Amino acid sequence: MTGALEGFAVIGVLIAVGYVLAATGVLDAASQVVLSRLVYFVATPALLIDVLRSTDLGTVFGPWFVVAVAGVLAVLVVYLPWARWRGRSRDHAVVGGMSASYANGGYLGLPIAGYVLGDAAFALPTMVLQLTIYAPLALTFLSMDAGMRVTPWAFVRAGLRNPVSVAAVVGVVLSVAHADLPRVVAEPISLLGAMAIPAALIAYGVALRFGPGIGRGNGREVAFVAVLKLAWQPLVAYLVARFALGLDAHEVAGVTLMAALPTAQNVFVYASRFRRGEVLARDCVAVTTLASLPVLLVLAALLVP
Repeated sequence: MTGALEGFAVIGVLIAVGYVLAATGVLDAASQVVLSRLVYFVATPALLIDVLRSTDLGTVFGPWFVVAVAGVLAVLVVYLPWARWRGRSRDHAVVGGMSASYANGGYLGLPIAGYVLGDAAFALPTMVLQLTIYAPLALTFLSMDAGMRVTPWAFVRAGLRNPVSVAAVVGVVLSVAHADLPRVVAEPISLLGAMAIPAALIAYGVALRFGPGIGRGNGREVAFVAVLKLAWQPLVAYLVARFALGLDAHEVAGVTLMAALPTAQNVFVYASRFRRGEVLARDCVAVTTLASLPVLLVLAALLVP
């Protein structure tokens, strides 16, 4: 599990950098908003284009992708009715649903897939699902005006205003067309994309310094989300992979570990951009990241051949 431990360490260091910069007055509370907007409007779209244009999508959409979709849907069919029953707004439900099902496939998924499972490809279905389908859909809902009816045209208009959705389409088109961008275009995109995860983690550290304490006022919901993310989602992935699809033991272990990854920091960035459910997203990232390490260690010990 050396790769997983290194991934957790990298995340912790960058969050600590943001916290220290805020605590020493180098960054103030407003800087979190600035960093989040920079990640949302510039860095994340660049990262999407950079990753997707070099990914062979044809090799991604197989049984592992089916398991990833099943895990996300299984969480949403539990969380969304619960959120409606609890009287949560549509925007809150979107952020909560993402917090319970949107995995950290970058800093944790790739090293775990590579070092623990011996094949980084295990992380790609989760990443492609989230980058090309899940995030664009969720962010389109968040970008719709409060009270706006969810009609096909309203959904399309909101999607066209969403830089992540537009970047996902551009990345998919470039991948399908096997297009090679000129270096003068590709290099800036790659450099801007490399800024996305570090800037998001620093913004998260700033939020920890200036926001309320973890779990203040939303402890029950955070605990519920953590159970869905770290127990229910990997359980569904395991059952679908082993009994529905009949995958071999190594594949079952791979897709189950990917489903057990903690909430991605991008969920916090998206919540910050629209000023919806920021504290919930922040707390879910913190709690699931801390709790996921023992979960991943146990699953790896039990499942990895």
